[in-house]
Amino acid sequence: MRRFLMMTALVAVCLSGAVTFVRADDAAKASDRAVTNAACPMDGAATNAKYRVEYEGQYVYFCDTSCADAFKADPKAAIAKLSAEDTAAIEKNTTCPISGEKIGSFTNRSESHGKLVYFCCEHCKAKFDKEHPAT
Repeated sequence: MRRFLMMTALVAVCLSGAVTFVRADDAAKASDRAVTNAACPMDGAATNAKYRVEYEGQYVYFCDTSCADAFKADPKAAIAKLSAEDTAAIEKNTTCPISGEKIGSFTNRSESHGKLVYFCCEHCKAKFDKEHPAT
């Protein structure tokens, strides 16, 4: 009976560790998605959601503070190093995601999953914000 209880306890500890691992992994994947560009434009390393600079109306993410600071010296050269996918990810949207209309002035914006999203009007922004709570 004692051996059965010990085995049950061991299985419970192992399962709780596995659940914790999966949750931590899911959290890491979620934070990976909360960036525009996957690769740091300075050294190609994986980006971190904590390090970002707003550039031409969109966030650009970096692997650390030193890369974010270095970016400010010559952002165009750093952007030129990005992949086509990452370059597209840092472009601001030019049509409203709610109405489909062209965006005239880029004054109405919200942040969603680490990306700035622009709207044609305050009404569309309010609708988006209601449907997509800040993340």
